Amino acid sequence: MKRVGIIMDDELHKQLKHMAVNEGRTVTDIIVELVKAEVETKKEQSR
Repeated sequence: MKRVGIIMDDELHKQLKHMAVNEGRTVTDIIVELVKAEVETKKEQSR
């Protein structure tokens, strides 16, 4: 497992944390899910 640090606009971070709380998930869970979806999309487009 790797740890990745990112720099994010304060307002975007606030919205992301709000989303996580509302969904009962962690910010990390949401970010990982979004990255996986993007990677899959790119894979499918390159086929």
